[in-house]
Formats: sequence, structure tokens, C-alpha cells
Amino acid sequence: MAKKKEATQDELTNLTATENFFDKYKRPLMIAGGVLIVFIVGIIVYQKFVVEPKVEESQDVYWDAFYLYEEGDTTELAYQGNDQIMGFIDIASEYDGTPAGEIASYALGTHAMEKGQWDEALSYLDDCDFDDMMVGTLVIGLKGDCYVELEQYSDAVEMFEKAADREPNEFTSPMFLKKAGLVYEKLEDNENAVVAYQRIKDEWPEAPVAADIDKYITRAQG
Repeated sequence: MAKKKEATQDELTNLTATENFFDKYKRPLMIAGGVLIVFIVGIIVYQKFVVEPKVEESQDVYWDAFYLYEEGDTTELAYQGNDQIMGFIDIASEYDGTPAGEIASYALGTHAMEKGQWDEALSYLDDCDFDDMMVGTLVIGLKGDCYVELEQYSDAVEMFEKAADREPNEFTSPMFLKKAGLVYEKLEDNENAVVAYQRIKDEWPEAPVAADIDKYITRAQG
């Protein structure tokens, strides 16, 4: 029993590190390189541009911080801003509810996660409400990661289940179901852990995380 518990703890420790979708994909999804996030922002802005005049204004102030972030060595300026440039902190506050405000909140949330400021990260991620399937699901999963770090496991598993079921697909669903299963084990709720792992095996058998899923099912059953 002790060995099983230790293995689960090790995996939970790695949950927001090596196995974390955020760690693997935050750069292409967030800003560096700019391609995907610019595309997403462009779609959101285009959809709301006509009906929300403030969106145009928010877009204008956002790009300076965006380009600073891309430069890398001026990242903190992108967040803090200065007399000439509005940073993500001010954008998130002043343009709350606009696409630029949500992107700024996302940037601030992931930045807080990098610094281990989990409560602050959650407060920013709570301000993100992306319709885009990938980014919207990612935000929910990131909240789960924050709750794991805070050892608020019931909240974490709720987020992982929500992320897995938001728009079921072979990429994000099995990944977040595995995270849910690990947290269920931490909660000593092995019955629901088995359910989560079994769903991966039954619904997404070709997913990378399904390759060794039988060992997790066996462990949770035992």
C-alpha cells in the first residue's frame, strides 16, 4: 500500500511539470512565435469588432505588449508596462471582457504559474473565457494544475473532468482524464480513478497516454 501511495505522489508531483500540457505547448499556444495565438486573437477580434467598439481600442494597446513578449528579454516590461506602453497587467484590468483583456489575463496567469504563484494564477485564469476549443480547454486544465499545486485535490479533479468533457477529442480528453485519475487516486477514490482510466482505454485507445493505461487501471483496482 505504501509503495502504491508513493508512486501516485510522484506522478502528482510531475503533473504540473513533465506531463503538463502547459509546459509542452505554452510557447506555441501563448505568444512566442505568435502564429497560433495571433490567429486566435484575430478571429475573436474580428467576430466582436463591429459590435464592441472597445475591442478596437483594446487591440491597439495590446500589440505593444505582444511584441515585447516576443522579444523575450523584455518580458517583464510586457507585463508591467511603462509610461509609453501599457502592459498586460493594465490591459487585463482596463479591458476586462474584451479579447485583448482575456489574452492579457492568460499571459499573466501562465506567468504566475511559472513563478509558482498559484492563487494569483487562478485569479487571472478565472478572467479567461475563450470560446476556442483548444485554448478554452487548456485554461480549464491549467486551473486544475494550480489546484494540484495548492493540494486542493477536489477542485483539481473537477477542473480536469471538465476539461476532458468540454469538447471530447483524442488529444486533450485522454490527457486530462489521466490527470483526473491520478488525483482521484490521491483522494483515495479508486473507483472513480478506474472510471477515468477505463474511459481512456475504451474511447481513445490510440492516444499516447493509453499506451500504459492498463497498469494504472490495475493499480487503482488493487
